[in-house]
Amino acid sequence: MSNKNPIISGPHPGEYHLPDDNSIVYLNPMERTLYQFFINHPEGIQADALPQHWQELYLLYAHESVFDDKKLMLSTIENLCRKSKIVFYTNISRIKRKFISTLGTRKASPYIIKRDKSGYYKTRAIL
Repeated sequence: MSNKNPIISGPHPGEYHLPDDNSIVYLNPMERTLYQFFINHPEGIQADALPQHWQELYLLYAHESVFDDKKLMLSTIENLCRKSKIVFYTNISRIKRKFISTLGTRKASPYIIKRDKSGYYKTRAIL
């Protein structure tokens, strides 16, 4: 059994298709930004290291966002990278809840972003 779980971007923004289950999970632009970020970093990232990836997060969010307001996009990523990590933890929790509500706890487990024992957040999903 592979430790990677395929997930397919849908034809509409925010859709992720799970081929093994034929289900669709819908994520908002910030959730998609974080999810894509962790798919891009299968080795995982510590929450405190988010500011080091500011540029990548901004570019991902600029691609996913429905806004054309650069100040708003900058502010959003700054909030995500703040020391308090409230926006980060809130969005990780929302992503988890959406996968669980669609798939159930057991089936969602490989797709959600989790913190491992070393403090790295990662997902086993692949796009």
